Amino acid sequence: MKKQHNKYAIIGLKALQRAATKVADDAKRNNYKIPIWKNGRIEYETSEINTEQTTSLDGEQRGRNVRGHDT
Repeated sequence: MKKQHNKYAIIGLKALQRAATKVADDAKRNNYKIPIWKNGRIEYETSEINTEQTTSLDGEQRGRNVRGHDT
């Protein structure tokens, strides 16, 4: 059952990434500013917006639970 929850977490993460990409594309197309958490506060940016996460669930993280232990 635990692996099933991990599957849903990955599906949810991918959905959030697709949504963030659509929002970033729309903002760029319409010259909107997007709030970004930076330097301990919210800043608004219009230039190239990176929707990638700093850590990946691919490769080394695959097959591990939240605390990093093998499942």
